[in-house]
Amino acid sequence: MQKGQTLVEAVVVIGVVVLLVTGLIAGTTAALRSAQSGRTRTQAISLAQEGMEIVRGVRDSNWTTFQAYAGLYCVGSDHALALGVGSCNPNIETSEATFTRSVTFNWQDPKMVVTVSVSYTEGEGQKDVTLTTYFTQWK
Repeated sequence: MQKGQTLVEAVVVIGVVVLLVTGLIAGTTAALRSAQSGRTRTQAISLAQEGMEIVRGVRDSNWTTFQAYAGLYCVGSDHALALGVGSCNPNIETSEATFTRSVTFNWQDPKMVVTVSVSYTEGEGQKDVTLTTYFTQWK
C-alpha cells in the first residue's frame, strides 16, 4: 500500500509542477507581448509629436505659406511634407515596426486645425495614434 501511495503522490506533484510552469510561461509571454506593444506605441507617439514639430516649423517660417496648406500630406523620415493622394504609403522603418505618418490641414478662420496621424500594424490589427492642435498667427 505504501508504494502505491508514493506513486500517486509523485503523479500529483508532477501535475502541479506542470500547471505552475505552464502558468509562468503564459504570464511571461503576455508580459513580453505587452512590453513590445508599449515600445511600439511609444515610438508612434514620438513620431506623431515629431510631425507636429515639423508643422510648427513650417508655420514659424512663413505664415502665408502655412495658410495655403490644405488636405492630406505625408511626412516620411526625410521630414518633408509631400501632398498625399488618397493615403500615405508606409514610409518610416524602425526596429519596432513600419509606420505611416500623415498630416491633415483644415483652415478654420482664424486658425489652422492640424491633425497628425501615425499608423502601424501590430499583430493582426491596425493601430493609430492621432494628435490634433490649433495653430494661429502668433508673431
